[in-house]
Amino acid sequence: MDEAGIDVACMLRESFLNMSYNAIPCSTNYHTIEAMQEYGDRIVGCSQVGPHMIRGVGNAIKELEILHKQFGFKCTKVYSPEDSGPFNHPDMFPFYEKCLELAAVVFIHTGFAVGGHSEYCRPMLLDEVCLRFPELKIVAYHFGWPENDVLNALAWKHRNLYISMSGMLGPFYYAPVKLAHMVGSIMNILLGSEKIVFGTDWPASPADLSVQAVLNLQSPKELQEGWGYPPITDQDKANMLGLNLAKLLNVKVPKKYQALTKAAATSKRKRK
Repeated sequence: MDEAGIDVACMLRESFLNMSYNAIPCSTNYHTIEAMQEYGDRIVGCSQVGPHMIRGVGNAIKELEILHKQFGFKCTKVYSPEDSGPFNHPDMFPFYEKCLELAAVVFIHTGFAVGGHSEYCRPMLLDEVCLRFPELKIVAYHFGWPENDVLNALAWKHRNLYISMSGMLGPFYYAPVKLAHMVGSIMNILLGSEKIVFGTDWPASPADLSVQAVLNLQSPKELQEGWGYPPITDQDKANMLGLNLAKLLNVKVPKKYQALTKAAATSKRKRK
């Protein structure tokens, strides 16, 4: 984190059950608890209590309550490719209701899945979840790629849906125009950068390259003129790199970024 210039990070365990033939997860939520206890406010706990339907949603809810009530976790991840059905399956609705009760932000893997069912995590499935739970804050991972245009449209439709850059920034460090295209398409339809959130998906995507990919972001003239994309400002980069997610998770922004926080609020009021 220090080498990448990251002040605060969300941390979660990953199961990657396909790597162990569905025998045992690669890590546990207790690893996250240990990091939270060692590094204090620098680590935000993100629970992962799946595969939800395979283990039983009721059991997942019990663990969720313990992690969020007793240990202060603020968000939770849903990774349906390794589960028995898609994240909009009716059996998942009690889980989302509990997340709403706990004020837990829900991170959902969307788009392509390696070693699992991509059909279970298509962005369009978010439409039903957002309609049923309009107050539930949802962050869709990985730009929804390769169906990122669908996710962009849904984020325009649903005020509770946000788009995460996680997992894509490392590779796109080497393809800056492609990244500018993806970010520009979001900003164009959403009229700003307030619903785009940074993510690394470390160790799959190196943290330092992910940060630098955003810092390097520019909207080339041909994209602005040919596609109608807005320029990408330093304020937009600050929003993406932390201000947006800090607001969602109710995380205190370090003093050195307070001026940017105020500027973001002023800019949003002007657009309204």
